[in-house]
Amino acid sequence: MSIYILTPEVFIKKKAEQLVYVVNKLMDQSIKYDEVHLITWDILEEWATLDKAQQQEICDYESVFWYLFFIIQFEEESDLIQNKQLRSKVNQCCNYLLDPTLAVPNNCVGIRP
Repeated sequence: MSIYILTPEVFIKKKAEQLVYVVNKLMDQSIKYDEVHLITWDILEEWATLDKAQQQEICDYESVFWYLFFIIQFEEESDLIQNKQLRSKVNQCCNYLLDPTLAVPNNCVGIRP
């Protein structure tokens, strides 16, 4: 019998796909903003259950994940849809999370909650 321990790093990698999917749906307006908030709260609730006693330094990938997470939480829906600079930053984060071999987006520094 093997025991699977969900580490913060594994959690972020799993949730990054979900977050990018939801953000892309929001950006093309095929999902409601309220639904996105419910999903992000679910992610936070799951994050809270993790054993983070042996926290390592946050890597670039996780930093971009949390940056995108908080942008989606705290920016106005109209800004996310209409602000070209913000949309570009969101797209850069999503692309990086899908393909971490790309350059890390500039000034996309998030921290763990």
